[in-house]
Amino acid sequence: MRLKEIAQIVSRDFSGDLSAVLKQPLPEARKALKRFPTISDAGAEKILLFTRTAAVAALPSNCLHVPLRLGFGTERKNWAASYREAQAAVRTELRDDCDAYLRAYLLLKRHGEELCKATRPRCEECPVSDECRYYQSTRPDGQLAPRE
Repeated sequence: MRLKEIAQIVSRDFSGDLSAVLKQPLPEARKALKRFPTISDAGAEKILLFTRTAAVAALPSNCLHVPLRLGFGTERKNWAASYREAQAAVRTELRDDCDAYLRAYLLLKRHGEELCKATRPRCEECPVSDECRYYQSTRPDGQLAPRE
């Protein structure tokens, strides 16, 4: 059902070709992609990044906790506000190009899936736990690790 709806949108609104959408300025391209079911700003930005249409600091929406735990932004009550804050913090640390943002996206996603899980993270196995705010705040001994 959803694929039919997507096909209808492409046919009706984009004359069967999305390539023109990807050539639009970022705000217009993002808005056009959000016409599709379940596509939010984060999903649109991921599409734009992975098609190398725009160098945007897209973050894996199911692993947003990873950059936040590492201190890139602060978790907010509103998921979208947390996303924007983490995105801005990540953007300050990377060069502004697709390769850097793609690598960061893939590394954050893998780290979140394998070690820094949303529930029951495997902090003791994590190679960056000494730099992790979350780990520092949840250490069993209650002590912060010494900084070098």
